[in-house]
Amino acid sequence: MKIFPGVFVYISIVTILSFLTYHYFQVGIFVTVVFFHILHYKLHLKSFYILLASFFLALFYFHIQFEKSIETPSDQEQAMLISFAEYPSFDGNKLSGTVVDQQGKKLAFSFYGNTKRQMDKLKQILQPGITCHVIGKLELPPEPRNPNAFNYRQYLQTQKINYLFKAKSISDCSVGEKTVYHHLLHIRKTGIDRINEHFPAHIAPFINALLFGHDENIDPSVEEAYQTLGLSHLLAISGLHVTIISTFLYMILLKIGVTKEKVRLILLIFLPVYCVLGGAAPSVIRSVFMAWLILYLSKWRKLLSSVDALSISFIIYVLINPYIIYHVGFQLSYIVTAGLLLSKSLIQQIQGFFKNGLAVSIISQVISLPILLANFYEFSLISFLLNILFVPLYSIFVLPLSFIAYFLILSSPSLSGPFVSLLTFLIEYPNKFAVWINGFDHFSVVLGKPPTIIVILFFICIILCFILFEQFRFNKIKPILFIFICPFILQILFMKYSPIGEVTFIDVGQGDCIFIRLPFNQGNYLIDTGGVLSFAQEEWKKREKPFDPGESIVVPFLKSKGITKLDKLILTHGDIDHVGSSGVIFEHMQIDELIVGQTQEKSNAEQEIIKLARANQTKVTYVFNGLYWSQGKNQFFILAPEKNAKASNDASIVIYAKLGMKRWLFTGDIEKDGEEQLIQKYPNLQVDILKVGHHGSNTSTTDRFLKVVQPKVAVISVGENNLYGHPHKEVIERLEDDDIKTYRTDEHGAITFTFLFDIKKAKTMIQE
Repeated sequence: MKIFPGVFVYISIVTILSFLTYHYFQVGIFVTVVFFHILHYKLHLKSFYILLASFFLALFYFHIQFEKSIETPSDQEQAMLISFAEYPSFDGNKLSGTVVDQQGKKLAFSFYGNTKRQMDKLKQILQPGITCHVIGKLELPPEPRNPNAFNYRQYLQTQKINYLFKAKSISDCSVGEKTVYHHLLHIRKTGIDRINEHFPAHIAPFINALLFGHDENIDPSVEEAYQTLGLSHLLAISGLHVTIISTFLYMILLKIGVTKEKVRLILLIFLPVYCVLGGAAPSVIRSVFMAWLILYLSKWRKLLSSVDALSISFIIYVLINPYIIYHVGFQLSYIVTAGLLLSKSLIQQIQGFFKNGLAVSIISQVISLPILLANFYEFSLISFLLNILFVPLYSIFVLPLSFIAYFLILSSPSLSGPFVSLLTFLIEYPNKFAVWINGFDHFSVVLGKPPTIIVILFFICIILCFILFEQFRFNKIKPILFIFICPFILQILFMKYSPIGEVTFIDVGQGDCIFIRLPFNQGNYLIDTGGVLSFAQEEWKKREKPFDPGESIVVPFLKSKGITKLDKLILTHGDIDHVGSSGVIFEHMQIDELIVGQTQEKSNAEQEIIKLARANQTKVTYVFNGLYWSQGKNQFFILAPEKNAKASNDASIVIYAKLGMKRWLFTGDIEKDGEEQLIQKYPNLQVDILKVGHHGSNTSTTDRFLKVVQPKVAVISVGENNLYGHPHKEVIERLEDDDIKTYRTDEHGAITFTFLFDIKKAKTMIQE
């Protein structure tokens, strides 16, 4: 039987459907049944059965791959001989990279240096192929500890890595057997170093990203602007790079007298080499593989369409590593390329450079929208306009000039100066413009993380819009626009106006951060922000970008909920682990009201936050016991501090709330004296859910307090393996003796209580 047209495209689609069915059975099976029902009328019966068999084979394959058991490693330290698979990265006193053990398994490696001399020596000797004796612990990568958080374990699996190795010592490093791959990595590293030598520090990372897929050390403000405005793809090596460099080589080789057949052979060898030199990211592999397939089959004059080449590369990529489907770069690279290839006839009909560029930009942005929302929860309204400006700039000027400048740096460094200056100008000022534009919050739309069914609905509606527009153009623009906005409306209703309320104790490590969302968008409150205590360090130990739970945890969590505005930010007291990330929250969120205790001698941190609030025109409210507010059927009562009390743990803001037909007590860091004052003033104070004071310290949560308050559930916000020994054994025993169900963020991750009318059960990120 002759292979039917589009077979590879269809197999790619059924592969995706089998993946959806495996992970999201109800949604996946519904979409699959509809798809095969349509195919039943479109394809020959034998072709239909081929695809049906492909679906079940792919489903079986995913089952085998994803159900592979990964053994939990021993908690004991072990000695190991490892070989570095790439150049490690150094950030302060931390060394990290990918290594290979004696069995050939890839590991994510990390080591913290004790002295600057030690780290400097490691920088000099460590490179691909170097083998070292190490002692440390093998661990499973952590899973997300908060809803919608970055899944580090899954990310490592996309690189075929299942374990971390945390080394305590590195010794006896020696040069092992170097492979061709290691030599190519050395050439890449040398090229990156050459660019760093000749270009200004703030421009070199852009040239390295364009030429070598090395995007480290980009200025954080510019990086954020590119991500938010949808310009990050400009710095990813793609088909444009492959086309430019392949065409350049092709023309040069023909000019010097090489035959076409030999040129073809040289390009077939060169493309995989360029894949390694370009960093071997999913977008690089896709574009190189597509070009290689088309070039390879051209020998027999078998014309392979770009769509077929894309589909074949997708199928083989997934067969080699099924976890790659989770990689955002992989998703964006394939979906945008597929969208542009399938819209080729539509694009070709549009006359004019500007209109054509606008069409390409709109198609790219629209087709990538569901993936952007699913992974980053927001998109920019002016992204397609900015792409019209930036894409030609990078495609016509920056990228070709980067190649020319690099070849001149290699061959005649003295002649590279004008090109370096021109590229600096062409990159520096557009970057300043991007940062300036990114400062306007009105251009960014945060819709939150859509559920799988809405993501699929987005794709279905987008495909329908393209089909209708290709047939009717602007004659049916109103129904096309209606179809397009339908999933947006559903997403807004689902996220912003949901009838379901929630209380989430966010896992910010050793600190407090509690998010309260009232039903139907009646109010979004944040009690404390978390924060990290900073200690004096030697300069060489400092990280380029220190960890901030607000930046890395709280803001992404809020955006995943579709939130850009907090009605109230409540800071219980001035300790850094409660207020340290407030600045980041103000930077990313509109805050209507800041609530602080009416206390004396506030900490410097709390005073700075009050100044910041006023500078942002946020209302500052000072509260004390006896005040309250209500929103719908939800009520909040301030039980502490006493008016004008001296700022301390016992002067924390304590809130008694009625939410979801349950009584809550949020206690900040109050200790024994604060608890005693509460039960003396409110002897009938009884609650259903208690936020345990001071992270479970033995100076809080006394027997007398528990006997009066009588909670059914207790939540302890505490960091894993913290230095303070929280929560203390005595506190846990008191809670157990009173038969109080206890949740801890160090053991359970974030703890979420949801309610429509009544709270039924707490949901934890890490199952008990």
